[in-house]
Amino acid sequence: MLLQGVLLTLLTGFIWSLIGVVYGKATDKSDSFYSFLFLSALFFALTSWFGAPPSPKAELREIGLVAALLIPAGIASQLGFLALREAMRRGNHAVSWSIAQSAMLCPFAAGMIFFGEPLQALRLLGMLILLGSLIPLSWPPKPSATAASAEENTSAALPAAKHRIFLIFALLAFALLGVQQTLTVVPGAVLPGDSPALSWRLPLLSLPGLGWLGAAIWKRERNFRSIIILAVEYGILTTVGQWVLFQALDRLTPEGAAGMAYPLAVGSCILLFFLYSVFIRKERCGKVGAAGIVAAAAGILILALAAL
Repeated sequence: MLLQGVLLTLLTGFIWSLIGVVYGKATDKSDSFYSFLFLSALFFALTSWFGAPPSPKAELREIGLVAALLIPAGIASQLGFLALREAMRRGNHAVSWSIAQSAMLCPFAAGMIFFGEPLQALRLLGMLILLGSLIPLSWPPKPSATAASAEENTSAALPAAKHRIFLIFALLAFALLGVQQTLTVVPGAVLPGDSPALSWRLPLLSLPGLGWLGAAIWKRERNFRSIIILAVEYGILTTVGQWVLFQALDRLTPEGAAGMAYPLAVGSCILLFFLYSVFIRKERCGKVGAAGIVAAAAGILILALAAL
């Protein structure tokens, strides 16, 4: 069970890195972004409600508890990724992604505060490293030496005012995704592992994203053709990623290792997305930014080891 949980968690991290790749491409579609959010949410909802339908045998009281946690989690997730989009538009994709994904510190801290998980030395070290990584990640990039190099490296050419706005959105994404992740792990902690109500987590989490239809109509977006493939990819990856994560949690929880799920998944996700940004997108985040990304991944992996 433990090995299966670890492998499923690593698979979750790989899927999440693919979500970051697709989402990064979607941020360039300014004329149809809300349509992208709605269509991807629609595919997420369809695949979660019909691909892995919730159990009708669940007690209404338990379904209500899951809904009270997962619907707000879905709202926080949607707003968090909207903030992440604004950060990506103003700064380095790898740095933006790393700050946002470091939000897993929140459910980890909540586990110790609300669910009595022990504060071990290794766990404290991982949390401090992860928290400290936000300093280099938030550090203003150095201006490029020439205009040409500035054009090649948009992140390095950010003026101070624009960097502050970037940082506000990145930290807002951190906070909102932290809320989402914290609420997501609560049902598995308060309900029995075999409760049919747990099958309602993914379908209920998918509902808030459908609200982006209103924003797309308000913006009068019509260029669906440019984002339909990205939306399908994003919706399917989101569904599969969440389903695999829940499968990992269900296997790790009986082993007392549920706390490692988010750290291991997010740590591998950050590292994979960083490699993609450097070698595929050809982004440069500087030595300070790279150190922050490595520190964030290291802190998260230490937290995963502490949960074993």
